[in-house]
Amino acid sequence: MSKKKGAFTLFEIMIVIIITIVLYSFAINSFTKKSNSLDDKVTLLNLKEMLLKYDFDNIITIQCNNEDLSCMVFIDGTLQEDIKISNLFNDIPTIYKHNKELDKIEYPDLNLEDMQSYQIIFKYSCRDDRKCDEFIVEDTNKIYIFNDINMKPIVYNYISDVDDYFDSKIEEVKDAF
Repeated sequence: MSKKKGAFTLFEIMIVIIITIVLYSFAINSFTKKSNSLDDKVTLLNLKEMLLKYDFDNIITIQCNNEDLSCMVFIDGTLQEDIKISNLFNDIPTIYKHNKELDKIEYPDLNLEDMQSYQIIFKYSCRDDRKCDEFIVEDTNKIYIFNDINMKPIVYNYISDVDDYFDSKIEEVKDAF
């Protein structure tokens, strides 16, 4: 004769609870690692791509300060305290306007609501139409030309190569006509 089973035993319920807790802890740990590991994933080469992954209505901005070279993310003007990027730069970069003359850009200080003030060394914004700032970054050993057309910046080894870049763009426009 077969025995008919009508309910779960206490042991079976305990096993289900333990499995649920273990799976839940893995899910929380992987979520926490994803939010904290953004720091390892963001570079100047993928900065635009990473910023455009966020959901925003008008503008998303990253601003880096000279104090510890860390960067803060602002979505529609609101500081995202859970997003902090600390490895974008090893040293203070030089930022130039996106032109052949290489005019330096100086950023105003950032004053937060809690009365903290930061000297900004780098600022990059993307708008909801996916247009982003254009400028040239001279980092320790590379030159990055950010333009609105390319998802990734154009990289050169020497600042003198920027002159050739703009000359080639002028030739492209002339050839188009």
